[in-house]
Amino acid sequence: MSAEPDKMTTSLVGIPPAASIVFDAAEIGAILRLRRKELGYTQEEVAAFMGISPRLVGEIERGRKTVGVQKVLSMATGLGIDICLLVRGK
Repeated sequence: MSAEPDKMTTSLVGIPPAASIVFDAAEIGAILRLRRKELGYTQEEVAAFMGISPRLVGEIERGRKTVGVQKVLSMATGLGIDICLLVRGK
């Protein structure tokens, strides 16, 4: 019997197993807000790009609302944020 690494805990190329990925809404929101402000965009401009309300953008930035992965990816991409900054492994 060969010794095979545990596939659930071994990561390939530094990527953690899916079960260990942590999404922190407040942290993600803070990163999105910081980058939006660095670029000089208003919440209204980001909302128009994403097709959501400015109020929802504010709630996302404060970590009060979570949205689907596609919306977060869209917002991050539009703001030029590396998705690795939004997802961290534990």
